[in-house]
Amino acid sequence: MSKKQQILDAALQLFAEKGIEATSVQHITQAAGISKGAFYLSFPSKESLIKEIIDSFMKEIVTEIDRIVNGMELPDEKLRLYFHAQLALLEKHADFAKIYAQEPMHALNEEIMEKLIHYDAWIDRSLLSLLDELYGEPLRGRRYDLLISIKGFVRIYSQLVLFHPYPHDIEKIAELLVEKTNVLATYSQTAYLTEDMVELSMPGPEEVTTQEKLLSVIDELLEDEQHPPLISESLSLIAEELQSEAPRRAILHGLQANIYDYAPANWLSYLLKKYEQKKSPDA
Repeated sequence: MSKKQQILDAALQLFAEKGIEATSVQHITQAAGISKGAFYLSFPSKESLIKEIIDSFMKEIVTEIDRIVNGMELPDEKLRLYFHAQLALLEKHADFAKIYAQEPMHALNEEIMEKLIHYDAWIDRSLLSLLDELYGEPLRGRRYDLLISIKGFVRIYSQLVLFHPYPHDIEKIAELLVEKTNVLATYSQTAYLTEDMVELSMPGPEEVTTQEKLLSVIDELLEDEQHPPLISESLSLIAEELQSEAPRRAILHGLQANIYDYAPANWLSYLLKKYEQKKSPDA
């Protein structure tokens, strides 16, 4: 495990126990068994560490939602998987999610808020794509209202899962939310939000997926020497291909398949797919 990951793991545990404000850099370094100098080599400040944790959490959500929306399942099943993924990921990261929900908003500076808005817009794009696939043209004038309703469902049931101490059946909640969504999509005839009123103005992932960004992500992954040989070799070959004058889409696609199911490389896999789509003449 890299020192950076040691710090992240120790910080998450302490944030869960003490809260973000009450946890100092010294607390984190003691728990991680490293010096303050080693901490500041990985993170310039405690604030940058918090950004990294939020970044990691949101990347996992964005990647999982994208996989669901672009999967081979039937649209109805994709919607169920969407709800299940949102709730399951919050349950998986429950300790930090609770702290994050309860921390004062002044703890989030403008840069962090901007990151969250970007990620939220990416998820919205994926969800709109799924709604178009599921309900088609009849929903066209009501798609944004349904999008807002779905996000409301997720928010309300997330609070239930996080803060009510009795056992929850995520599968049952996901099925329930599919039913509620289908009822709204089928029987609701009025809409407030129009295409002109709503703008997903934040850049989508394809707009920020540059060769430099991809190479930076690969460099971070290669800092950890514990990858299986096929993964390490694939990462090095992806970096080599990206640095060529004309990166070949077919080669990148083949190498991306090697890392697709390797969890630490999920975000890179996601960005590579968006990069390929941006470079494709059919995209």
